[in-house]
Amino acid sequence: MSKLLSLIGNSLKNPAILYMLSRYGTYAIQFVNSIFIAVYMGPYYLGIWGFINLIISYLAQINLGIPHAINVMVSVKKTDHTYSQRVIGNGVSMIIGLSLLIVLFFALLILFGVNLGEKYQFSQYVIPVTILAILTHFNSLFANIFRIYGKVFAIGLNQSLFPLITLITIFFFRGESLLKAILIANIVSFLISFILYIIQRPISLCPRLDCREVASIQKKAWHLFVYNASFYLILFSTKSFIGAAYSVEEFGYLTFSYQLANAIFLLLNSISYLVFPKLLNRFANGTNEQIKTLLDEVRAAYITTSHLLVHLVIMLFPLFLLFFPQYAPSKSFFILLALTMVLYTNSFGYQGMLMARNCERRLGQIAFSALSFNVLLCYLMIQVLKVPFVWSILPTMVTYFLYVLIIGIMGKRHLGYRVGFIGSLLEQFPLSMILPFITSVVFVYVNASNWMYAISLLLFIILNRKDIKKIFEVVERIIRNPNIINI
Repeated sequence: MSKLLSLIGNSLKNPAILYMLSRYGTYAIQFVNSIFIAVYMGPYYLGIWGFINLIISYLAQINLGIPHAINVMVSVKKTDHTYSQRVIGNGVSMIIGLSLLIVLFFALLILFGVNLGEKYQFSQYVIPVTILAILTHFNSLFANIFRIYGKVFAIGLNQSLFPLITLITIFFFRGESLLKAILIANIVSFLISFILYIIQRPISLCPRLDCREVASIQKKAWHLFVYNASFYLILFSTKSFIGAAYSVEEFGYLTFSYQLANAIFLLLNSISYLVFPKLLNRFANGTNEQIKTLLDEVRAAYITTSHLLVHLVIMLFPLFLLFFPQYAPSKSFFILLALTMVLYTNSFGYQGMLMARNCERRLGQIAFSALSFNVLLCYLMIQVLKVPFVWSILPTMVTYFLYVLIIGIMGKRHLGYRVGFIGSLLEQFPLSMILPFITSVVFVYVNASNWMYAISLLLFIILNRKDIKKIFEVVERIIRNPNIINI
């Protein structure tokens, strides 16, 4: 017993473990918030809230890759204080310029009478959205800088403030009032984080302007921007087509489904966020054989955990609908959305390895091609064929499938492995995972009873029992040696 207490005590002294625990607590609050927001707003205002978030997400991704480039450039020369300060100062100036462009964009919309998102009443929320977009860009840059210097407290607080303030807000407001109150809560939390970053800065954040330095940063940033923006815009573009083609209430069902499905992957991202820099280092310096072994290990643990959680949540989802019957029409869509999002996890490891091998340009080309394909497929299915709402997520499912397959083929070829199409397909989507996946899709198609999804979960556990056992062994190793995931 004393040995166990000692292990727990040592774990709680590790900043990485504390960060993860804070993230899990925050995700739990976010999950509770999403439930209450869905209930107290109702499908209509939840649809408007979802559209506002979609616009903010678009603006957040149009960051020109600046935070990513600053992260990479300063990380490799962190000990050179003069260089780091120069790069960061110019990065701050670039974010200021980007913020002015955002203000100009919305000013021109108003000037020319362009009513963006008319059925979502977006014109009422232009000013708070503009403020949020600007604060998002600054806080993203500052979070990357604080991450480099190991200051996770400010990052954790930045990620926790909004859920905490929202939790208080939902007890006092309902409907449209709740929507406006949450927008204000978002601005307040982001502003507090911004001030905290300024106060606790590990290095000067004063803006500088050196045209040559700005060009150097943007050159590094461009391919990272194309890759990150293109990939994230795949799902955003699908949301945009759905928002335009279906009712506000149906977009509310999408928002409800996405909030619940995304909660699964936020938990996993808190781990990958911390281990990613270590993986990059090992990918950059290891031999092809060492990288292959490492990829097999981390992919098996991460992908198996992702699929296991998705099948478990799909089975339990009908229990939520007992308490929230107004969202019952979202059941089938939620299942397909969760299955779509989990497909992407099958590419885990390969992107990091390719980035470490300086293949950002190629990754950007693949991500942009995937985005273009998704937009075309969405247009054909949603605008031309006018498929029912429940099937509107299928274009993204197909896009993710092809994206993961291509990334896997490229990754193996970069490591010197010549694997055929079938071999790569089975490696990226082993039968032990794809069979339960297909089973759940078929159950949606035939409108199967809720209890039938337990078959998919049971089938997954049986087929992946060895990898599931290894996951528990990894958790035990982390408890015994928390420094495994230290920052």
